[in-house]
Amino acid sequence: MINVVILDDHLMVLEGLQSMLNSQQNIVVTNTFSRGIDLLTFLKTETPSIILLDINLPDSNGIDLCKTITNLYPQINIIGLSNFSDTGFIKNMIRNGAKGYLLKNTTKDELIKAIKAVNYGKTYLPIILKEKLLNESFGVQSSTFIPKLTRRENEILTCIAEELTNTEIAKQLFISTKTVESHRKNLHQKFGVRNTAGLIKEAFTKGLLN
Repeated sequence: MINVVILDDHLMVLEGLQSMLNSQQNIVVTNTFSRGIDLLTFLKTETPSIILLDINLPDSNGIDLCKTITNLYPQINIIGLSNFSDTGFIKNMIRNGAKGYLLKNTTKDELIKAIKAVNYGKTYLPIILKEKLLNESFGVQSSTFIPKLTRRENEILTCIAEELTNTEIAKQLFISTKTVESHRKNLHQKFGVRNTAGLIKEAFTKGLLN
């Protein structure tokens, strides 16, 4: 039996995934959570086969949470769930321990296929995401694909290019340094980079900075 736990802060998503999976033989959704902290508490005493993990959560960063769970419980397989098909998110999830990545509009058949593949020790990505990563690796999208940024992310990106520190950015935009750090992390994820130098380079390449 494949025991599945789902973490997502949207009730409709939780109910939809449960409905798709609970009708399947050999797959059972044992628990659902809407907060990362509750999942971590649960994992202290229980060990599911697979976690379907939303990467955008109200109380934690899904990518960081993926890394934490992988480090603490390497026997648990994680499949990332997201509305975002940006390659930056995909690469960061896989880089931090996820064995698969699915979009939230995935079909029932693909969801089941992914769970079974990951349970057997394989890494699973939908064909459309594999093609996207492959195209990027050959440079097809490196200069043409532009991540969708929020107004605040654009403001912070500009400030970073001006070499402002997190404290200076916070004062200029009237936000906390913690908020700045969170936006910086999101920018790194969206661009698929690991540091500020990589972020600036990608932003210039894509024409987001002058």
